[in-house]
Amino acid sequence: MPFNNPTHTTRRHFLASFLSLAAAPAKGFSLFGKQRARDLGKVYEYLKDVDLRIKETGKQRIMIKSTDFSGEEFSGEWGHFDFVDCEFQSQYLIGLDWLVNCTFTNCYFNGIFGFGNAENVSFLQCKFVKESNISFLDESKDLIFDQCQFINHNADRNHRGAIFSDSEVFFIKCRGENFALYGYKKLVLRNFVSNGVIDLGTASPGEYIDKSQMPYSDFLLEDCDFTRGLEIVNPKFNNFTMRNCKVDIFKTARSVVLGDMLIENIKKGHLDLSNTDFKGKLTVRNCSFFTHFEGFSFWCRAIITTHTLIEDVICGTYPTNVSGSGEYSTEESRLPVTINKSFIIRNCDIPHLHVDWAQTEHLRIENCKCDTLLIRNGRIGKLEIIDCSLKKLDVSNTQVQEQDVRVPAGCETLSAGSNLKWSPR
Repeated sequence: MPFNNPTHTTRRHFLASFLSLAAAPAKGFSLFGKQRARDLGKVYEYLKDVDLRIKETGKQRIMIKSTDFSGEEFSGEWGHFDFVDCEFQSQYLIGLDWLVNCTFTNCYFNGIFGFGNAENVSFLQCKFVKESNISFLDESKDLIFDQCQFINHNADRNHRGAIFSDSEVFFIKCRGENFALYGYKKLVLRNFVSNGVIDLGTASPGEYIDKSQMPYSDFLLEDCDFTRGLEIVNPKFNNFTMRNCKVDIFKTARSVVLGDMLIENIKKGHLDLSNTDFKGKLTVRNCSFFTHFEGFSFWCRAIITTHTLIEDVICGTYPTNVSGSGEYSTEESRLPVTINKSFIIRNCDIPHLHVDWAQTEHLRIENCKCDTLLIRNGRIGKLEIIDCSLKKLDVSNTQVQEQDVRVPAGCETLSAGSNLKWSPR
């Protein structure tokens, strides 16, 4: 194990907790007023040689302050170091195997760095600039960026800065623009503010010859402000949660969700989930969608999930589309895609609600206010429409096995090709 066994290995863990040990003052300074790493004396040797460091300092922490690491090459393992007010500027010169029990406080990064597997590592109030690329390997855990800034004024998506973790990574109270943040197994953003476009991503299928080995990621986006830009393209989610966030136009293009997807308390912006392949449960709760995009207030193929709940949602005057796809034009092509077990829409105010091509065992629309409700071309086990305020209901060409459909007085109904029978309110 790292820091217990002096033998070199590329995948060793540091488990001991070190006491504090201040580095001795070093002679020599950089052009930026910071001492040079090569002038740290014995501490520089410890950064170069983990075995020497273990032998001579045992289980003690070492603080390194106001040091310039620019142009210095390091490999191997760093453990139990506290970097304060340090500067890192280089390309590919720092390539570690392990970074364990380390902190970076108020440090500056400009370049390309590989920190290997990071365990119990925190970056506090650090700044990452331009096209900096910081990467961590697949055994990383407890990797946290707290109150950091990611600053890149180049809006070209081919010149993004990036933080890549092949495992998990947390961003707390950070700000950023024109940066990509990737967590292959887990990505958490809390109180994040985008000053420009932020790309969020998961593992790419192109990286894995055996696709069964590709990790799917858990995403949590909470109390974030993405009104100045958020992009997610081709993500592979295990579970996805977004709550208490502000967005502009948010699209989960070409995404797959194996587990559950929760969208909660989104009060600003537009969500387009139309090109998402859902496998688990979808919940959209306590949201308001008044920003329209491509003709819709909210767009989601929610009818093709296993279980769907849309609750306490308010939409603008543009249509809200939670329909299936019209590509299944014959009964033979439609029957194999019967996925949805239950679809519940309740306590919603949606002027124009489209639930066409519904192929579900149970569709229940309860206590909703809709000027127009479209449920055309459906194949539904049980259909319930209860306590709704409707001006127009169109169920043309929809077949049901069981129904409890209560149409309010004065509601226009269209039912050509349907087997539905109307019940009084």
